[in-house]
Amino acid sequence: MKYSDASSPPVPTPAEQRDALAKGLGRARLWAEQGVLTETALREACLQDLRYDRMCEDLRGDWLWEIINAAGFRNAIRVPLLHALHDLSDPENARQLCKLAQHYAASGDTTFRDLLYQIVTQKPLAAADYDFLGESELLTLEGERGFLCAAKSRGAQLDKFDWDWPEESFLREAGELIGETRIRELLSSTSDPDLNRFFKSWQQQLREKAERKQEKRRHHKIQQAQQTEGTSVEMVLEAARGETHCSWFRSWGMQADLIELNVVLGALKSSEEPAVLLNLIKVFSNRTLPEFDSRLIDLCQYPHPELQRRAWVALANNSHPEIREFANRQLNENQPACLFSLFIRNYQAGDENRLLAALTLPDDAWEKHSVLGDLIEVLKENPTADRSRLAMVIYRFTPCEICRYKAVQLLHEQSAIPAWMAEECRFDSYADTRSLIIA
Repeated sequence: MKYSDASSPPVPTPAEQRDALAKGLGRARLWAEQGVLTETALREACLQDLRYDRMCEDLRGDWLWEIINAAGFRNAIRVPLLHALHDLSDPENARQLCKLAQHYAASGDTTFRDLLYQIVTQKPLAAADYDFLGESELLTLEGERGFLCAAKSRGAQLDKFDWDWPEESFLREAGELIGETRIRELLSSTSDPDLNRFFKSWQQQLREKAERKQEKRRHHKIQQAQQTEGTSVEMVLEAARGETHCSWFRSWGMQADLIELNVVLGALKSSEEPAVLLNLIKVFSNRTLPEFDSRLIDLCQYPHPELQRRAWVALANNSHPEIREFANRQLNENQPACLFSLFIRNYQAGDENRLLAALTLPDDAWEKHSVLGDLIEVLKENPTADRSRLAMVIYRFTPCEICRYKAVQLLHEQSAIPAWMAEECRFDSYADTRSLIIA
């Protein structure tokens, strides 16, 4: 597949607008300033959390608020946002909705302020698994008053439910904002039963945490010894023949000596049972082979999807002429998803151009992220490679804002960031990308 100019089109189509807003590309902000970003695309991005990885990527509420104002759509977005906050039928989008509500409230819109208080105190049933909704926003917006409201609501819940991570997270954020000393003063000077319950539960958790920490220190070294020195290679081979998943093989392999690894490699070469092979190969998930053996290449083509996948992962840890020969053959044939990972440690000058010419991005977002992530590692581990074209493609097409930052960083190291990209990065959804350009 040939990739055209990755720069921003002057008049974006609806699909291009949605794509930029979903990825967090700074071009969306520039389009807003230029008056070519449509209200329809922005409204969709505000009402639906379009992030690729909600576990790793930060909420987009602050970024979207900047775009709303740059586009002049504050009034247009207001009513649809209110309707969504009253509904909250899809709790996956609710955190972003609450963050936008915070911004409207901070601008003087009391309807959103009242709605945040309502969400925190009434805990919408549709978002039962997200009972922390609105707390962070109310805390930021109202300070001590917001803290007491959320703490009282949590205290009422503690009459029926045990203390858990949402309480810990809430207190940690409150401590950063108003200080732990002030929190103690507020909670210890109240007669409210719900706040008292919250305070007592917190103090109990602090005592239990201190005890657990002391116990953990006492047994940590013993557990480490049991997991490494206490596990012989014979035990590993016996476990591999059992029915267990052997997820601990990866960490054992990282600690094993060469003699032990050779024993496992011997078993890997002689075994024909897929379940056993699948277990044994986990030893080399993050460790090079003690000596290269083409058996690993054979397993990359084994008719067992999971075994095949793990064989590719293990093979990519190694550098050898046979691996490069195999990678080149695959580059001209079926191009499996893990193919580019083999060039990380088997790179030769000019490969970056060959890989770009051969690149065909899958439609699936996860597979696309994986392929482009491997290409990032190829460029990162081989600093003599010309990053100018390949990193630009990664920047444009990765669904992940963190990987986009890595691509920009690679270009930055070679002073190869084009002017249009630098301008976009100033308004990227990812703070580290913005900082890299501003620095």
